[in-house]
Amino acid sequence: MFRELTPKEAFQNHCLAQMGVTSWLSAPEGVSGTIFMPSQPWGLKAEISVATVVNDEVSLASVGFGAAVPEPVVKMLPEEKEQSVNYLREQLNAGPEIIVEDLQPIEELAVDIVVEPDPAIKSRVTRLDIRAYALSNKLLILSDVPQVFSQEEEVERLALKMGQALLKQSIDEWQGSAFSWPGALKNQHFLMRTDWLFGAVESYISRLVKSFTEPPMLVLAGNHISQLVDDLPAESPLKTYPTARIVSLSELHRIPELRKEAWEIMQSSFFDVNTH
Repeated sequence: MFRELTPKEAFQNHCLAQMGVTSWLSAPEGVSGTIFMPSQPWGLKAEISVATVVNDEVSLASVGFGAAVPEPVVKMLPEEKEQSVNYLREQLNAGPEIIVEDLQPIEELAVDIVVEPDPAIKSRVTRLDIRAYALSNKLLILSDVPQVFSQEEEVERLALKMGQALLKQSIDEWQGSAFSWPGALKNQHFLMRTDWLFGAVESYISRLVKSFTEPPMLVLAGNHISQLVDDLPAESPLKTYPTARIVSLSELHRIPELRKEAWEIMQSSFFDVNTH
């Protein structure tokens, strides 16, 4: 008795037979079936013919393998090769001269960049050590201090008391800082450059008063800072501030008898007379 297989089972039986399996069903009876195998295992679009596909494969193959073809080697004549070698040897021999010619303009520019000090800018002050106190965005105190200074807290308290008395209000906002010239700089050339000292001092003070809403009342405490401000050019902004000149705060701390005179000077400079 034979059993009829479905097309799917018949195709499976055919594949097993190709692999050498002759029996795969447990039933003893024989089997039979019809296998439908298409002429092309994949579908083709109706508008594409087989000839077109074959032509495309040939063209793609020619394009794809064309990149692997080695390019022809360009052979140089012996005369051309000798000329190239001679030219390279000339370039190598000329190397040091080329380097010297390239660096020469740079060396000349480095030598020529020399800024001479302005002879009109002169000052007897070549070293400066000061403490600055900006109080309530209204009062700026600049005081000389010794090069070795150990009374920082005492002078700071004196500056705050002085500011509170002058402004007639409590000091809720203030800052203190130090300025030294030439400071840690070891170049002796700085000692002779008064113009650089002027520029450094003006830049330092401008940073201190940048938050002030109006020109500050300026107290110059000490001979060095007073002399330096006197030596500044006439167009310097520091010369437009109302200014009082007194002895340094370290001297006022050391000699309390000098405080009365200093107070009278500040009163007359800021309140009785509106100019400095």
